[in-house]
Amino acid sequence: MRIPGGSGILVAGLLLALAGLPAGGDPEAALAEGNRRFQRDEVDAALEAYAGGYSGEGSALDGVLAYNAGTCALRLGRLAEALLWYRRSEIANPGDPWLRDNLALVRRALGETPADPPGRLWRGAARWLTAAGVALAWVALALLLPRHRVRLGMAAAVGLLACSAFAAGVLLDARGPRAAVLVGACSAPGGGLPAGREVWVHIVESGGWRVLGQSRETRCPRAAIGLVEP
Repeated sequence: MRIPGGSGILVAGLLLALAGLPAGGDPEAALAEGNRRFQRDEVDAALEAYAGGYSGEGSALDGVLAYNAGTCALRLGRLAEALLWYRRSEIANPGDPWLRDNLALVRRALGETPADPPGRLWRGAARWLTAAGVALAWVALALLLPRHRVRLGMAAAVGLLACSAFAAGVLLDARGPRAAVLVGACSAPGGGLPAGREVWVHIVESGGWRVLGQSRETRCPRAAIGLVEP
């Protein structure tokens, strides 16, 4: 189990151990409670505690909680769930060697390979467009300062371009594909998709998710999808 340093976390863990109180959603308390449960070999309860403290914000503590949750799921033999938690931990700890080894171990056991790059490129383009929109907005503002003798039309054109880039980035981020792990099997024409498959998904208006790269009839219920970035 990962246990980050810091007297605050240690104090919280001591108080929880003495009082026997549940984590209650607080990440530091959830980590302490999960560690206490794990040391008692109560792996199911430890997993529940770690998951309860995970917020999905990508913080360092989130990375520790997700890693520990993945380790619990792996010990329980729930490989698809372990893969989901390790992928979530990867957001906060992309170069962690232990995490890299555990991801490789779970993927080999599932017979899977990492998620396909097109969706990742889409998400990257969304972030670049948003950043470009903000940068261009500052350029447009600078052009309006008195020391710059430029036509108002040029500043307006740059401002319009900034708004367009920012809006496109936000739209791509909101409507683009989401990285996910199938924590449950999905039915599909010609054969189903097993749990543990790493996929990119689009939400559909009728409910559930559509898996990219599959037939348009391929739908997965919400319970079968574990988003890597909630």
